[in-house]
Amino acid sequence: MFRFCVLFSLLAVANTSIVPRSYQCGNQSYFTADYGIIRSHSGYDVGHDYGKNLDCVWTIAAPEGKFVFLVATTFQLAGTSCSNDYLELFDGANTNENSLGKFCGSAFAPISSRQRFLTLNFVTDWSIGLRGFELFYNFTDHVIRTCLPGQFFCNNSNCVPGSYRCDGQDDCGDDSDEKNCQTVSTHEVCDFGKGRFRCTNGHCLWREWMCDGIDDCGDMSDEIGCGVTPPCGQTHFTGDTGNISSANFPYNYPPNFHCSYHVTAPVGTKSISFSFVKPFSIESTVDGSCKFDNVSVSGKNGEKMHGPFCGPHIPSPFEIQGNEAEVQFNADDSNQYAGFMLTWSVAG
Repeated sequence: MFRFCVLFSLLAVANTSIVPRSYQCGNQSYFTADYGIIRSHSGYDVGHDYGKNLDCVWTIAAPEGKFVFLVATTFQLAGTSCSNDYLELFDGANTNENSLGKFCGSAFAPISSRQRFLTLNFVTDWSIGLRGFELFYNFTDHVIRTCLPGQFFCNNSNCVPGSYRCDGQDDCGDDSDEKNCQTVSTHEVCDFGKGRFRCTNGHCLWREWMCDGIDDCGDMSDEIGCGVTPPCGQTHFTGDTGNISSANFPYNYPPNFHCSYHVTAPVGTKSISFSFVKPFSIESTVDGSCKFDNVSVSGKNGEKMHGPFCGPHIPSPFEIQGNEAEVQFNADDSNQYAGFMLTWSVAG
């Protein structure tokens, strides 16, 4: 009887000392809430790096008629070829669906599914782990694909290296990278001895324009490797669709934050549709005034402004006439909130 009690006591002590490993995939694997956070591993929120030989799968289900939108608040995986550690996205409810690409290194551009389901597969090898990732998701009415700096955005929402533009090959799959090539100047002469800098897209700028927090190249290549992230992030947007958010979204934006974002849709566009997504949270007064923090959207040269918007309630969708729009966000030095994210797309 004594031996049994001793053995039972030792087992009890051993069981209480067992704790979950910090690099497990986590308990939840299926998401249906309007918005949420997906982290690479269970120890992410306490600062642990991800572990070895992981194979994690998450599926996000949007309501009928909606798409899943995904943006990274942190992204750091080992390697750049995506042959060892990577996150792969699948356009459907499982990993047998069409792949939207593998992501690794420190680059993850915002992306959406092309139907109501999106599946994520995080795979690591046996070697060292890094910080991992934290992804924010919500649902959108539009298919969104944002290319990385130096990439060309195809009409079919694919992304190809900017150097593939006008090279005589259909790299996009819809030949859009070979359209309007007579307007593309990729051979502009750069006199580096006179302080010039060549952008990834081939344009030439003065070298003092590098690392000034402004996207002078038009593809952000003059702001890469500067060691400091511009407080407003990307400020110039082109194409048929995209997204704009306050800094740190969905976490609190910084104090004394003032940013302008310019949207330019293709020539001939009659109007641009704007929709805010959840969560929406900007400081307001007790009486609902937006005099402290606010976001507003207007047409070219400030025409026909919508807003200013603030508070906890998401604004209704609206349209801006023409092919250009300005988004203004202002925050004072007092309270900070989650901020905003909006999607825009060509309406006509």
